[in-house]
Amino acid sequence: MSAIAKEILTKSANALPLISKSTQPKSLYRALKVMDANGVGETVTTTKLISKGFTDCYYKVTSVKLRGPELNHGKAYGVEVWKGNVLNEGKPVEIRGGLKWSWVKYTPTTEHVASQVKA
Repeated sequence: MSAIAKEILTKSANALPLISKSTQPKSLYRALKVMDANGVGETVTTTKLISKGFTDCYYKVTSVKLRGPELNHGKAYGVEVWKGNVLNEGKPVEIRGGLKWSWVKYTPTTEHVASQVKA
């Protein structure tokens, strides 16, 4: 039996699934469904923005409506932050491109945090 299979079988029922620890990019809905409360309250961004150097552009998820047999489709809404500025006066908007781009959980870099502290 492989080490991964043994780890899965020996985990308690209260343990988080291994997929939640995954850092691999995936569709927005696949990324949100493994987070606590379907990702409500979490911050997410696309790998496209990260690769282009936009480190302080993300969505703070406010609500999620998952659909489909495996919950891989749906709608997600959130507050959009672009280059550190909150857009639309902080009102939630539909997060577009949920299936088109790869999404990951947003974690601010130390440079971004330092610039926020100075401001």
